Amino acid sequence: MADNVVANPGAGGETLATDDIGGVQYPRSKLVIGADGVNDGDVSAANPLPVRVQDVVTRTTGPLANDNALVMRQTPIDVWSVGFADVGSGLLSAELTQRRLGTGVTVSQSASNLVIAAGTSTNAEFLARSVASFRGAFIQRHRTILSQRIANNNFAVLMADRIGEGLACTINSATSITVTRPAHGFTAANVGQSMFVGAISGAAGVPGRYAIASVPTVDTITFTVAGWPASGSCTVDLFGWNWYRTLYTGVTATNAAVDAQRRGWASADTTATINTTVSPGHVMQTAVDGRNAYWSDSLVASSATPNFATRAHRIENLPDDDVELFLYVWSFNGTAAPASSTTWTIGFVAVEDTTNVATYIAGFRPTGNAAPLPVAFPVTPTVTVGTLPATPAGTNTIGGVRLVQDAAQGASTTHHLIAAAGTNATSVKTSAGNINTIVLSNASAGPRYFKLCNLATAPTPGTTTPVMTVLVPAGQTVTVDCGPFGIRCSTGIAYHLTTGIAVADTGALTAADMSVAIFYT
Repeated sequence: MADNVVANPGAGGETLATDDIGGVQYPRSKLVIGADGVNDGDVSAANPLPVRVQDVVTRTTGPLANDNALVMRQTPIDVWSVGFADVGSGLLSAELTQRRLGTGVTVSQSASNLVIAAGTSTNAEFLARSVASFRGAFIQRHRTILSQRIANNNFAVLMADRIGEGLACTINSATSITVTRPAHGFTAANVGQSMFVGAISGAAGVPGRYAIASVPTVDTITFTVAGWPASGSCTVDLFGWNWYRTLYTGVTATNAAVDAQRRGWASADTTATINTTVSPGHVMQTAVDGRNAYWSDSLVASSATPNFATRAHRIENLPDDDVELFLYVWSFNGTAAPASSTTWTIGFVAVEDTTNVATYIAGFRPTGNAAPLPVAFPVTPTVTVGTLPATPAGTNTIGGVRLVQDAAQGASTTHHLIAAAGTNATSVKTSAGNINTIVLSNASAGPRYFKLCNLATAPTPGTTTPVMTVLVPAGQTVTVDCGPFGIRCSTGIAYHLTTGIAVADTGALTAADMSVAIFYT
């Protein structure tokens, strides 16, 4: 059949566009843009379908812990690192987006650092977040220098989820605000859970972590707050229903508050002792594997050995593996004016993605790099170089042990011989010893035999029974590697050389038929 059909052909009819597929006519349609009851025109090159592109860049490409058929891949997958190499005021970085620059706060880049001056205005804040997002296991690092630590200055680096930005906020009272976030997804079951309210613009609101008081509608959330104006309106960002946080607060340069939160619930801050935030500052590291979170830090100065020290950890209230987290840099003053302005110098911020795949050893799951595998030894001997520890009392079966001395203690003793005419009966060592290696060379036209004897004296060829006989073919060299434990001769080390293999053979060699080298201890 041909494409297109005619409707009501007897009445003149109208041709309808169709596509003939296997004898069945499928109607062809044109798309029209517009909400219900509104025609915004046919879709065309000049009037295309509207497409919204999210600004979220999800960096993690690896599998999650609950994925089926986990893919094995090399880790780390990606390292997201932001340095601050530009020079000038008002500069941030293309990898970060500025959410708030409050009154009296300045931001600039200088000497490969991001420099934030917190100012002395009450409630002033600076908030920026990464454009990229991360999930699952990761290691987050940042370098911090604070010019001082005083009351009413707070500085935080977070990995947190984003709930909404630039949201309308109605101030109900000094202790209550209502934020409009269309289709927010929260219900009465979320009352009591907390998140951060920040990037406050248009009113003297206090940035901080606040609990959900009620959920009036599917588009609004009411929070219990503190220190806000009695009324008014503003815009805010909501973030951190899930988070990991390092918070520099208080007056002690060697303290940081750390914690994690999952779906609105946190354990409460732990005050961790850290290296000082005074110049040249410290590098803080948050290592997350989905089951554990560890905070560790290091001085900035170079060191011959790694010097990160674990400061705190969390094993509960950790964000779920599939939550998209952003890196936030947040400076905010308290409700009282700080005595002076603190300068926060950030050398870099970085997030290293790692794949969250557990490794099991005999059913034991390690709990992190600060809690290694529990390996115990019943006896811990003190070993002095060149000596052996005493064997504990009782019956102790420890197996064979071979001691291999290094050059500092004296290497294996060497015995060397160029054969004379005869059977060359030789005593190498008149007491017990270990043979490590034997090298035998035969320069004659026929086979020759090396016969090792466990004797403290030279053997009697034809009478002494060897403990080992080695055939050395004509014109060849044979190396006998005695293995990791060597050949033990309990009485002594001796040998003789013959032209025949039999124990009773006394066939004499011609001078220079063979060379013998024995390495022993």
